[in-house]
Amino acid sequence: MKSKHFNIWMEPTNEYAYFEHDEVGDDIAGGMWFNNKELVDYDGVFELPSEIIVLMESQGYNMDYAK
Repeated sequence: MKSKHFNIWMEPTNEYAYFEHDEVGDDIAGGMWFNNKELVDYDGVFELPSEIIVLMESQGYNMDYAK
């Protein structure tokens, strides 16, 4: 998946995703864990960028944990 500034790679199981900023790479990057399309944890950043939250919600993921 791709947003304006981030690439997000989802594992085939849809239980884990990795995100990375286009320009600064792993300086703004991390992982997200899901259970039945509901975000249950994330790491790498203090808070998930709103751009990632919006993109994941548009794909049917519940991102309430990050809000």
